[in-house]
Amino acid sequence: MNIDELAIKEQSLYSSVTELEGTIEEKSDKVVYFGISKEYREIHYEYARLAKNDLEALKRGLFLIWHSMSEPTWLTGIGELEKESEERIIKILDRRLKRGITDYELDWMLDYYSGWDHVFERFKDFENFQNRLKSESKTEFPDEIDREQMKQRGQMGLYWNSLTIFNKETSS
Repeated sequence: MNIDELAIKEQSLYSSVTELEGTIEEKSDKVVYFGISKEYREIHYEYARLAKNDLEALKRGLFLIWHSMSEPTWLTGIGELEKESEERIIKILDRRLKRGITDYELDWMLDYYSGWDHVFERFKDFENFQNRLKSESKTEFPDEIDREQMKQRGQMGLYWNSLTIFNKETSS
């Protein structure tokens, strides 16, 4: 699958999650029963496969790792991801950080993720990544984002679009 197909699949899965009804426990069970968490694992695997040569795939794969650890499965549809895929994403990111090959968006995303203690703790062997998360120097959020473009970026785009920090009406 290519990056655009993955975004469409993510949006479809997320739409299915938002339509689930019942208690938190029932929704959690349905995410597994309907194979939503399994499909997210497959999507994440594809992002990991593409990440070496595609910065966008790296960003989305990293987001899914962070989101799987910071939000409950019943809310996102993202359950436990494949450890090898997670390691591949972090390894590629660690190498990019060592070489200083990032962009403004990845920098502010990393700084945002660094605010969640312990999410990336299990990746302690990736020194450049850990140092970047612990860095005192932070990249400022942009004043605004391209909301239409974000809509095309899977659950990562949906998440960034949901933040009021990027909404000029509410942040002024």
